[in-house]
Amino acid sequence: MTSTMSREFGLDTMCLVIDGIAWSGKGLIGPILGSFERVEIMREGGFTQLFSILYDLGKITRDAAVVLMKTEADSLLIDSLIGRNTNFRVKDSSSVWHNPNPWQYFRRVMLEDKIPLLERIENDRPIFQYQTHGQLANFELYYEAFGKRLRMVEMIRHPVDVIGKWVRSGYGELFGVNPLQMTLCVRYHEQDVPHLALGWEDIYLSASPVERAIRMIESQWNQSYNTYKSIPAMMKEQILIIPFENFAQHPKPYLSSLKQFIKSYMTRHTSRVLRRANCPRILHGRQSLDARESRKKSFEQQVSKEARCILNRLIDEYETVSQNFVL
Repeated sequence: MTSTMSREFGLDTMCLVIDGIAWSGKGLIGPILGSFERVEIMREGGFTQLFSILYDLGKITRDAAVVLMKTEADSLLIDSLIGRNTNFRVKDSSSVWHNPNPWQYFRRVMLEDKIPLLERIENDRPIFQYQTHGQLANFELYYEAFGKRLRMVEMIRHPVDVIGKWVRSGYGELFGVNPLQMTLCVRYHEQDVPHLALGWEDIYLSASPVERAIRMIESQWNQSYNTYKSIPAMMKEQILIIPFENFAQHPKPYLSSLKQFIKSYMTRHTSRVLRRANCPRILHGRQSLDARESRKKSFEQQVSKEARCILNRLIDEYETVSQNFVL
């Protein structure tokens, strides 16, 4: 008889997932949320998202994925609370230096708590915050793992700007080639191909870096967008979609929504974190729009006709979706 994996005894704390396509603005929102009452420093949820991808690929069972996700989240929260594996790298958005009170994490490293950890968790009700990439597509799996204690903030951003970031970061060339890139790949014709290229592997292998970026972003966008449209209204209440451009220019109404969404409060540190993040800021001046249009034309010159159509569809869908979440 095959047993079912379970972790019903896990921690009962809120799991705040900061999700979105890479370079969609998660690094902006994470430190700001870290200034809210009870919200922990943002952690990278690399393994958590790998479990859901492995389940999608049929490599592990659903119950195994759910238990691994629960266990990883609980482990990361415990690590945060006792100062283990804390990120002190200055430039990372998940670093203590992007938190308004970095010294509390130093104290956790150096001091032994007098209050037992489980009692501390039950009394303080910390909100665990971690960052993922493209996991709205797997929301139902996350809901099965975390239930009512799940909150997902989904950052979206103009496709031309995201593609530009991907190209400058080498995402159209490094996956399956550079061992420092940890994106999950599959083996195809003796080459490693990123899992986002499943179904169009031959195109990926022959495409330019810009076209690869466009198509991989389309893959994530389609999966996330289709999932959001298909899930019940009850589940949508646990998702807050924030367009990067709107938040950066007009953060105040989104901060109010976040406060209600996670049942927490801004602190005296929040305004300082916002200033450090340059919020609010002006994004849509004539010069900015002209630069975006110039980048778009440059991308179109480097890709196939089909990829140009994909790019324009992504822009149209983004502009439509983002208007629905203007506050």
